Amino acid sequence: MRLVFIVLAFCASLFAANLTVAVSLQPYSSVVKEIGGDQVDVVAMLPPGADPHTFEPKPASLKEFAKASVYFSDGSGMDAAWLPRFKGVNKNVNVISLSKGIAWIEEDEHHHEGGEEHHHHGDDDDLDPHLWTSPMQMMQVAENVCEALMSLDADHKVLYRKRANDLIFRLKKLDVELRQTINKLPANSRTFIVFHPAYGYFARDYGMKQLTVEVAGKEPKPRDLANLIKTGKANNVHIVFVQPQFSKRAAATLAKELDARILDTDPLSYDYEGNIRALLKSIGQ
Repeated sequence: MRLVFIVLAFCASLFAANLTVAVSLQPYSSVVKEIGGDQVDVVAMLPPGADPHTFEPKPASLKEFAKASVYFSDGSGMDAAWLPRFKGVNKNVNVISLSKGIAWIEEDEHHHEGGEEHHHHGDDDDLDPHLWTSPMQMMQVAENVCEALMSLDADHKVLYRKRANDLIFRLKKLDVELRQTINKLPANSRTFIVFHPAYGYFARDYGMKQLTVEVAGKEPKPRDLANLIKTGKANNVHIVFVQPQFSKRAAATLAKELDARILDTDPLSYDYEGNIRALLKSIGQ
């Protein structure tokens, strides 16, 4: 009889429904999939290449969201405009914040320069939402994802813990490589320019300085560009990062005036580790 119960329990575990988890961005999707494995189905609301600033949930995305039992919000307030529509198709979805332990940066700070530290805790519409661009913060996100999945699906908590440890180990290795590479740079060569201020957490956590091309979310005016060229020369900038979601026109002008390289980077890529490694390689050259 006991053997029958064991066999039945084993069969039940094989056919148990997966946990369906929704997230906003592709980088968070990769973390949840990495830790959740075959036990979790992940729904990323923003498709690859989509711009969060202009994103509007499509009917097909909302249909997928309706299947989710859990939505992992980053807690920055970025998804505040989308949440009513998400909940409109899925009133019973369990919203869980991934921001426990995150050292926030205020939104206003990253419009011009990153690198200054401003700590906040909890949800706030004025927080810089780009926390995932720093492996240091992403380790905390991975830990939060792991704790949430273990709480939601205790039957597989050993698997979730192991996968999270593996991911955090790789992120720690990346963290060390970043620090070693950046520490080798002269103190006056640790500034980079990027069109959209997506790397404020990266700059702050790894001792770099971010200068941004756009001004209040718009293309710079000639006077803004002239000021940025002046600041770039004073800070020995030799890299201008461009993102696929934004114009490269101003970046080309800057690169020419600063004799700098233009390098593509996609902070919204699903391949999170690959994107940060490409960034590391570019900075170290």
